[in-house]
Amino acid sequence: MPRLVDHDARKGELLDASLALVAAEGIEAASLRRLARAADCTTGAITYYFEGRDALLVAMLRRAHQTTGARMLRAAGRGALPRDRLWAVLMEALPLDPERLAEWRVWLAFWGAAAGHPELIEENLARYAEWRALLQSLVRDMAGDRADLSLRVDALIGLVDGFGLQIALSKGLHSEGAAALRQSAERLLKAQLDELVNAEG
Repeated sequence: MPRLVDHDARKGELLDASLALVAAEGIEAASLRRLARAADCTTGAITYYFEGRDALLVAMLRRAHQTTGARMLRAAGRGALPRDRLWAVLMEALPLDPERLAEWRVWLAFWGAAAGHPELIEENLARYAEWRALLQSLVRDMAGDRADLSLRVDALIGLVDGFGLQIALSKGLHSEGAAALRQSAERLLKAQLDELVNAEG
């Protein structure tokens, strides 16, 4: 009998191998030939699932977003108090372990590539809309439906993106620079949460 292939699982394996290559070497390394070698398959196997490199790039970014989004939702379920849940999500968003550092390196690669690629821009916009909606819900649970809700959420996103970018570009997670950045991120994010509790809406 011919061997049954789980096409969804195989497609996921191809995407994960491709993302690992981009995290390690950048998006410039993501030729179909290099991606096929990283996934231990032929270029024909890749084009069986994806129309071409552009379609593969969009699918890779979507896969990365889905993986991160699922982890964020798990983090949002931690803690008995709304502040604890919001804090868990903010910490989960920063590149503080090898898995999340690899994700940030993927984001960096795709942010650079998105400038000339409308579908990547749209995928990034969709991801930010979901991320913003999650934070808005958590902030509302913690501090009520404030007049400055959107501004507060934008401040949190700006802090996470700014510190995440600097940590991802530092000389390793255990470097002195990364440790200092993590401390600053935690201090400023805690200050934002304190203001949410204490300031008038």
